[in-house]
Amino acid sequence: MKSSDQSRRPVRAGNVEGRGSLYDAKGNLLGRPGESYLEIAVGWDMDVWSPWRRFLPKPIFMGFSTKVDSRLYITTDRIVLIREIDPWRETTGEMSPLGIPNAVAKQSELKKLKEAGIKQYCEVYPQTMKLVSSRRYVKRGSMVDMRLVGPDGRQYAISFWKTDGRDNKVLDLIEAQFRSR
Repeated sequence: MKSSDQSRRPVRAGNVEGRGSLYDAKGNLLGRPGESYLEIAVGWDMDVWSPWRRFLPKPIFMGFSTKVDSRLYITTDRIVLIREIDPWRETTGEMSPLGIPNAVAKQSELKKLKEAGIKQYCEVYPQTMKLVSSRRYVKRGSMVDMRLVGPDGRQYAISFWKTDGRDNKVLDLIEAQFRSR
């Protein structure tokens, strides 16, 4: 039943539930039968929002604007980003006078997860999604911003970017995964 649930969800994100099923104890992606790696790149991040046409969309996976300790795996079936948990970056936006108690509790929980070797992940199945529009930015770095529709009609806004410099080879490969339908 788990595999049928995954086939209905073109985007998955989380942390604890991925250990042992999506990534190993060292944070490396666990391959699936018949899947081959096309590229493994470091220093990439991503944002995923749904829906993209409404006011105040819901974030599914949030990226950081600075350098991150991450690996982007591009395979024949999926694109997976696995990164280290950063408790400070995760809770900085919640540090208002009324939100400090919740932010401190969340930061404490994230520190425990990080110490246990848990990583954050976002898994995207590009073959199940229809590309509506794509915009590429390469002036200061490598970035692509895409608008997609899932098999159930749900809208997704996905952005991939290199956090330190340019890597147009990986950017081309990401775009090709979504256009190879």
